[in-house]
Amino acid sequence: MASLNIQQEYSKKIDVSIIIVSYNTCSLLKDCLNSIIDTTRDVTYEIIVVDNASTDNSCGMVKSLFPEVILLMNKSNTGFAKANNQATRLANGDYIFLLNSDTVIRNNAIGILLSFMKKNPRIAVCGPLLLNSDGTVQKSIASFPTPLSIPLNIIFNSNVLRLGKSFQDKYSVNIFDYSKSGEIKKAWLTGAALMIRKAAFVNIGLFDENYFFMMEDVDLCYSFYKRGETMYFVPEAIITHLLGASRKNLSEDQEVYLKRHSLRQKIYYAKKNFTFIPYLLFRFTLFSLTLLNILRRTFDLFTSSSIKPLKCCKKVV
Repeated sequence: MASLNIQQEYSKKIDVSIIIVSYNTCSLLKDCLNSIIDTTRDVTYEIIVVDNASTDNSCGMVKSLFPEVILLMNKSNTGFAKANNQATRLANGDYIFLLNSDTVIRNNAIGILLSFMKKNPRIAVCGPLLLNSDGTVQKSIASFPTPLSIPLNIIFNSNVLRLGKSFQDKYSVNIFDYSKSGEIKKAWLTGAALMIRKAAFVNIGLFDENYFFMMEDVDLCYSFYKRGETMYFVPEAIITHLLGASRKNLSEDQEVYLKRHSLRQKIYYAKKNFTFIPYLLFRFTLFSLTLLNILRRTFDLFTSSSIKPLKCCKKVV
């Protein structure tokens, strides 16, 4: 944990507390921190990095190259939601800017988002335009999950039915105009880069710490939505998100675990946010999908295995 004297050094009132949760992303984190320092203008800010027990010298790098950063060193991986809450409780800013370690800020994105929030006090949350590493627009908004949309998303994206195309909602890149700013209704903004009014964040109780990783940003935005808070998309602020870069070194077993974990998180979201009948519909659809997937895999295994023809023995004279 950060020592008391470091926290006291940052006890003055500031505009934005930038919170980055990192787990074995040393190189990515370095680029992210450099981009904040190089691009952020006309903003008083602090940077809080929460390291979830990395083993790649992330903490040593931060201490050496960024001594002004508040570094919280956890002894174990506490997960994304809990680590963000940990930093938020220490934050001095009027606004919280949640930022993934696999991001690079391309313009004065933090200043642009802050200015927008100050001019629009009714808005609780806003998000920037996210780009892929090749400069193309990355989907950063999606409609809230429903009892049918979660299974449909799994069906289309996992190719269970061999439909050959991704499940799309109205915020898909080829449907939604990501060049225009506007209020986001009945939808969530990705937690990869999110500016939140701290008072509003505290009022909803911060992140639900039952989420370890995945779905916590969906649940957070849904909590804001239920309280009647306004969320906005601000494409003038531009950030590159190296989607999946922090997971590229995972083993096959870790990838399998991640997929199972993702499913568990979605089930928890549904149990928490759906009423009884929709939740039953969701579980029935999910069960049917799982059974269908097992049958498809069994069929593939049966059809792909061929019986080798027996070689006839030569007739002995």
